[in-house]
Amino acid sequence: MKQSLAILLAFLIGAQLLNAQGSKELDSFKEKVMPKYSKYFNQASLTESGQLGLSALDQYKMLSPDARKAIMVVICTEWPESYVIVSSGSKKELWGRNTGNGTVRLMDTWDLNASQLTKMPETSSTLHPWFFYIGGQIGGDTQKNVNMSVNTRLGFFLLLNRWDMAATLSTGLSGNIESEPSYWSNIGLMSRVHFPIRKIGISPNIGGEMTYTPFGNGAGTISGAAVAGISWYIGSGSLDLGVSVGKQITAMGGFTFAPRPKGKKLE
Repeated sequence: MKQSLAILLAFLIGAQLLNAQGSKELDSFKEKVMPKYSKYFNQASLTESGQLGLSALDQYKMLSPDARKAIMVVICTEWPESYVIVSSGSKKELWGRNTGNGTVRLMDTWDLNASQLTKMPETSSTLHPWFFYIGGQIGGDTQKNVNMSVNTRLGFFLLLNRWDMAATLSTGLSGNIESEPSYWSNIGLMSRVHFPIRKIGISPNIGGEMTYTPFGNGAGTISGAAVAGISWYIGSGSLDLGVSVGKQITAMGGFTFAPRPKGKKLE
């Protein structure tokens, strides 16, 4: 029970920090950036998924595609936390910035009043990017008990680069180093809240994990743990280091692959 409360507390703290950070960034954007483009946009807000939403005026609608892009390059640079959605009546534009090379482009456009959608939005997969993690962990205690494992995770982001959900699969061995260890495997569900610091390319995170470990007789056990760590962005993924605090305290390390669908890479 105490373990479950600890995990819940970690999620609540993370959610509060995330909301506070998002509100602070939006207020700063409204104060520093919006006055420069007041003739093009009259409102800035955060969508439910944490993206910046701008309400366009007629002056923006009259701009050429190149003029619109020039404005959005500045805005996406000033707001690097997520995609930017520009609303003009029933029409929407989705602008994105490549954090790798800094280029900005129009990702997709659509009309909410269209009789039917002719295609799925270009970024349907990148709005909730998926990732695959492989790594390992090792733990022990003063009684010479050890626990080593290989861990994998497959999941996606519910809020772009902020909150993720992943299915987990782990296998390893545990026991006393002076006797024959036992082998085990488990499946589970992990969720974390991330706090990316893009200027230095790292992202601390906190969250929780629930796992199910089957026994040979058809029974099994469910356990929970709080997790915390830090990710260092490298290429198309990140190097991850973290700790898991449950019945034991274990260290984790591995690499997360976050590939982009072919043809959908920002340019």
